[in-house]
Formats: sequence, structure tokens, C-alpha cells
Amino acid sequence: MILRESRGELSTAAFRECLHQRDARLNLEYDVAWANQFIIDHLLHLFPDSKFIILIRDSYTWLQSVTGHLISRDVPSDVLAFLKWWFKPERYPHSRYDRGLAEQGLFSIAAYLQAWNQHIDECTQSIPAYRRLVLRTHELARTHRRLADFLRIPGDSLDVDRGYQNRSTWSDRIESFVDPAYIDDMIQSICADNMALHFPELTSAQDVSKLWKAVPGELLT
Repeated sequence: MILRESRGELSTAAFRECLHQRDARLNLEYDVAWANQFIIDHLLHLFPDSKFIILIRDSYTWLQSVTGHLISRDVPSDVLAFLKWWFKPERYPHSRYDRGLAEQGLFSIAAYLQAWNQHIDECTQSIPAYRRLVLRTHELARTHRRLADFLRIPGDSLDVDRGYQNRSTWSDRIESFVDPAYIDDMIQSICADNMALHFPELTSAQDVSKLWKAVPGELLT
């Protein structure tokens, strides 16, 4: 539906009617879907009493995670079509510094980081402050009380031991394909404002392990 709307094949009214019917059919108390980030305007319009939780992961480990998932798993053709719409490879082609990603069938560093930055901009700028809660992924186990207060539910109803279950199975590192200095430069170029706002303690990739040190299990997968 997102792709159809982007091509002008689905009207705003038709999209919203489908979402309304979906909500009535599923009767969800919580709608936890990563694709919600692309339909924020529709959700704000349809559900004026809803609240939104924006989960933000630092750009360094998000880049590692998304490339790891794509390189280690079979991606169905319909999902690949959506990824091409999302990451816009025609707008952000590979440079001579990240040709190694192209050889692995991955998009450019710029394509991924532009998507990361746009996600945060759209969610934080579109959703009114009183209807949103921004949480950092690596702090989920320590910020569950804030989440419970925001949702007005008992804090002990949240199981903090069941986080981080969708880990990548890829054991390699993106730095095996791309010079870490280039990744640092691109993050500073594209993501500097949001990184400074949401992750002020990160000035380079060297700081990432300290950020995630309290997270159980493998740190950066």
C-alpha cells in the first residue's frame, strides 16, 4: 500500500480507509510495526488519541545491524522492491569507497544513513511532543519505567528480559567491506545533527562499545 500510494495508485482516503478497517479487524492495543514510520501522517489523522513511541538506535550499530540482516537472510522480491523505494539507490549510488557493499548486493552507505536520518526527522518533527516518547534502543532495559509511565500501565507488566530478540546472525563486520574512516565521515556528514541531539556521547565509532556495554549478550549485532 505504501508503494502504491507513492506511485499515485492509491488515494489518501483509500489508504486511510484500509488502515481504519485493519484497526477494527485486529483490535490492537499496541501496534508495533516498523513500517509505521512511513505512514505517520495517516496514523496521526486517524487516531487522534494515540501515542507514539519512537525507538532510536545510534547510526553506527544501526548500519551494522541493517546490513547484517540483509546480507545473512534471503530477501523476498516484494521486500526488495520496498527496500529499493526506502533506500533510493538511484539517488544515492555507491562511491568508490563502498564498492564492497555493491559486490555484496547491498546499498551505499549514503543510502542507508539518509534513511536513518529521515526516519528520525519525520517521526520527531511530525508527532506532537505530548504524544511521543523517544527511547534509545540500548537503554530499553533501563528506561522501561518511562515507557510504563507514558503508556499509563504498571511498570512490572513490562518484561525487560525479552528485549533484543531480533539479533542478526551475521558474524562479520561492515568494516570488512568499507573503510571505518569513510563510515565515520559519512555519519558526520549526514547524521551529525541527530547524532548530536540523541547520542551526544558518541563522537566516533570508538565510543560505541561503551554505549552498549550494559546490554546483555552480543553487543553490536
